[in-house]
Amino acid sequence: MNTGAAFSGVLRAPVPHFNGGLFAEPEALALSKEQIDLLIDAAGADWREVEPAIFGTLLERALDPVERHKLGAHYTPRAYVERLVLPTIVEPLRAEWANVQASAYRLDQDGKRDKAIEAVRAFHRRLCTVRVLDPACGSGNFLYVTLEHLKRLEGEVLEAQAGLGFTQQGLELEGGTVSPEQMLGLETNPRAARIAETVLWIGYL
Repeated sequence: MNTGAAFSGVLRAPVPHFNGGLFAEPEALALSKEQIDLLIDAAGADWREVEPAIFGTLLERALDPVERHKLGAHYTPRAYVERLVLPTIVEPLRAEWANVQASAYRLDQDGKRDKAIEAVRAFHRRLCTVRVLDPACGSGNFLYVTLEHLKRLEGEVLEAQAGLGFTQQGLELEGGTVSPEQMLGLETNPRAARIAETVLWIGYL
């Protein structure tokens, strides 16, 4: 999983590459039949509604209590994360987007649809270049929540572009999209940094 494989003889299926480096040094765990059965049950579950940021809790519980205290590692609930992320990052961008929407509407009403489309496209390009830095990112909870909100806003922008007649083909040609590469973090614990990267990619995909 660390590098990806075209085909696994053991699994009899292709194995995708998992980002984050969590599988760089794989170690087989001695599991009982009951534990393996639990894993099989979990693998068959629908995980689409599970918040990827829950990995933060798993990381916190995996740390030795002394190490946890030393690092100040503490999982921050989503509601607390949004108290910081919304007013500092999301709401200013949404205010800017509201102005762009109003401007594009006026341009379209004045028969200048091309300029209206360009105004919306310019905001989308800006959204795809925003960089967010968490100077103590832990397992990436703040970055994940930020990415999710930026993707929601991007969805609204793309919908507005389509409403103005900017086709799906045009969107594909333009290429850019909000992605995990825009989320930057600093972290002293290498394991936490790898989990943060994995959380971001799981959330993005």
